[in-house]
Amino acid sequence: MKNKLIQLIIFVIFLSLIFNSKLILNEVSSALNTFIYVLFPSIFPFFLISNILINYNFCETLNKYFSKITNFLFHTSNASNFVIIMSMLSGFPSGSKYITQLYKKNILNINQANYLITFTHFSNPLFVIAISNKLFNNLKITYMILFAHIISNIIIGIIIRPKEKEKKENIELKNTDSFSNILSNSIISSFKLLALILGNTCFFFIISGLITKYINLSPIQNILINGFFDITKGVNTLNIINSEIFKAILILTFIGFGGINIHMQVLNIIENTKIKYKNFLLGRISQVGLSVIIFYLIYLI
Repeated sequence: MKNKLIQLIIFVIFLSLIFNSKLILNEVSSALNTFIYVLFPSIFPFFLISNILINYNFCETLNKYFSKITNFLFHTSNASNFVIIMSMLSGFPSGSKYITQLYKKNILNINQANYLITFTHFSNPLFVIAISNKLFNNLKITYMILFAHIISNIIIGIIIRPKEKEKKENIELKNTDSFSNILSNSIISSFKLLALILGNTCFFFIISGLITKYINLSPIQNILINGFFDITKGVNTLNIINSEIFKAILILTFIGFGGINIHMQVLNIIENTKIKYKNFLLGRISQVGLSVIIFYLIYLI
């Protein structure tokens, strides 16, 4: 049944390419513009720098300075600190990328990887600030959204943390490559992931475009469908909503859940590993509920 459903969806897209090519071209152009002007500038620098830092054993350096805080909050240490901190700075899907990288290097064990993937889904701060500033004249709302998004993940990490603290082992990655080789490999690795992000973005822009074109939806349903498939596309349709708090809640819902686009990227990244997608999914559902509650309480105050 799953295969037949996929065949049907792809066949509908194929027919649309023939009979409604203008719609497809518009959606692909929109996806490319989103990638070039929003996603690429905010994601690529972080991916590149983090790849280089991993090769130079930055995990252990972070552990020296932040292990007390992260060990107290999450009962983690060593490489787990790197994943938590860098995923906050880089934005999704970097959390799953770092977890998978360190798991394949045998720096993280499977229990640590499955724990971390549940709550290291952080939106890039620059992305949140950029999209929020377009919709609100009040900077306070922007920072409240960012705060609720981050704190909700931290609360999830604390609630489900391991009972026993991880051992504070020193991890040394002996690097024999020259900086030029590391830089080249980091660029290639970053562009591979960016190509995956671009491809997924184009595909789900097309899917949501076809649904909203051929199915009679209300304005709110149209926003929800777009946000369900792709965060950026959902956020771009929020201008029709007048309520400030409702717009903020929808933004938190979109970035907290991640959209099917992000979920497919995560599935691709963790493929051929024992890392559980179920943990990621449950974390996203929990984060949506928690972030909305936190934001609403702050908004009332």
